[in-house]
Amino acid sequence: MNEICIHVPTLRDEQTVEVEVTVNGVRRLMNYRVESFDWTLGGQDVRGRIDRLRSLIDTYDPDWELVQIGVPDGDLVPVMFRQRKHN
Repeated sequence: MNEICIHVPTLRDEQTVEVEVTVNGVRRLMNYRVESFDWTLGGQDVRGRIDRLRSLIDTYDPDWELVQIGVPDGDLVPVMFRQRKHN
């Protein structure tokens, strides 16, 4: 198992959550960000909405990678990103 669920306070767009994990004495800091995308700008057609969401994700800051797409809440879709680690 390589995933755990952590409850965090409600976030506004572009806020970052820092999570420090220690495994066998080795510490690792991970940054997560949740963005709310308005996918209705692609119209009411489901295919248009999916294309709009795909475009928003594809053009997102390349320093962040997609982790999860949440359940749409009306006009908004929450999308979670994890900051990439550069070596």
